[in-house]
Amino acid sequence: MSLELFKTRYSCRNFKKEIIKDEILKEILEVARLSPSSLGLEPWKFLVVKDDKKKEELSLIANHQSHIKNAAAVIIILSRLDFAEYFEEKLRKRKMSEEEIQKRLSLYKPFLQDMDERARISYAREQAHIALAGILYASNALNVATCTIGGFDSAKLNAYLKLDTKRELSTLMIALGYSDDEEIQAKSRFEFDEVVRFLD
Repeated sequence: MSLELFKTRYSCRNFKKEIIKDEILKEILEVARLSPSSLGLEPWKFLVVKDDKKKEELSLIANHQSHIKNAAAVIIILSRLDFAEYFEEKLRKRKMSEEEIQKRLSLYKPFLQDMDERARISYAREQAHIALAGILYASNALNVATCTIGGFDSAKLNAYLKLDTKRELSTLMIALGYSDDEEIQAKSRFEFDEVVRFLD
């Protein structure tokens, strides 16, 4: 494994006025789609914005962050809250015996159905960050720069996207494009031994 993929990714705020080809965007989104998730629920959707007017509107919702409107594309990750409803259907698409299916239904369905709204939102948003990691590193592997945006008015974005907020919520935005930075600042991270401990 090449650590360069992880060492060289950074949050880019200066993008060239250059489009990202659809096949590259689709490859990045395919990595997001294939991301792992708890119980295989995949509680997410990915909205892609390339239109200049819409990107400018999104930048206003995100506290006037100019790199959103200047990006080649913006991916919005929605968190699905209806995962308890489709859990059994997804489970039955997997190759396993009826006995195993019933075992998992009895174990996990009550857990999912008993979640209150706050727990469902938290659970789904945690999964969105797994997909986010895939987007960030897939992009870097394809020489596409990214910047994760969490600083936005979520109520305004939900309204802008006309979301049924009982079923899905906006969680993250990612600005993508080709970097216009001449120099990338070296990473500043804790030392390995400060964050890693082996429990022998």
